[in-house]
Amino acid sequence: MKYLEKIKNFDENNLLSLDEIVLWALELFENTDIKLLDITEFKKPLIAWSGNAIVTAKIIFSKIDAIFCDETNFDECIKKDIDWLVILSASGEKHATVFAKKAKELWIKTKLLTCNSNSTAWTILWTENTIVTAKNREPYTYNTSTYMWWIFAYTWENPSEIKNFIQEKIDPILKNIDFSKYDSYIIVTPDNFSWVNQLFNVKFIELFARKIARDVFSYEQMKHATTVVPHETELCITFWDEKDFRFNWSKINFPLPENADLWAIMAIWYYVIWYIQNSYPHFFKVNIWKYISDINKTEFGKGLKVIVE
Repeated sequence: MKYLEKIKNFDENNLLSLDEIVLWALELFENTDIKLLDITEFKKPLIAWSGNAIVTAKIIFSKIDAIFCDETNFDECIKKDIDWLVILSASGEKHATVFAKKAKELWIKTKLLTCNSNSTAWTILWTENTIVTAKNREPYTYNTSTYMWWIFAYTWENPSEIKNFIQEKIDPILKNIDFSKYDSYIIVTPDNFSWVNQLFNVKFIELFARKIARDVFSYEQMKHATTVVPHETELCITFWDEKDFRFNWSKINFPLPENADLWAIMAIWYYVIWYIQNSYPHFFKVNIWKYISDINKTEFGKGLKVIVE
């Protein structure tokens, strides 16, 4: 296990970029049995999430007559005619604890999907109502093995094939791109993969905030006046198949494996963004400690750490 052996050796002073985190996640999937919620018992559940769990929630429950909510409309949705509440939270903290407490008060049957067996939400709902999935230790917000695991359990793609594809097909392209020449990006995905566009957008925000501009669109969305104003230092990154849309400056296309699904494009994009991350000052790595220190002073962020074990 080439990559997993290294996972114990980084700390707050030498945080890793997403390339190794992605390869570690793929190696974890190669060597661990997959388990996830049995969704057959849910008839009309309320699915509650916070952060990027929205994407995985909508993927996992795409064929169920479900109601989806987050922290902004949870109080309204919990009053609807539902048979279960399902909470998706990698940490099992923050808003997951709010959801769990409210469900217990209302005597609503609840399941928690999390990566943390010692979370506050787990202490509210206990083992019989919790599914704990495997993860690697990662810097806060990277959430690569966590959400990728949930998507993998839905799509059942081959982690070994994807790892080899990244190293054999994606690496050679990346090594010929000087990302430092660009100050903005437009990321374009095939229409049937638009589920993951929010993951791409959020990951860019977490790593760069507003230091570097970006937009994420599907091919069809690109047709709607997204390129009226030219910007010569913007790079367009497309995936898989080239389709016609107006873009008259720098563009690069990354292939995807044959029969690729949502998991493959997520892994490849997270790997690509590492090259972008390493082409600029390390905004995230420099600032994450101060962010965690500040947010730990609030009830929302109590107990958070720079590295999630």
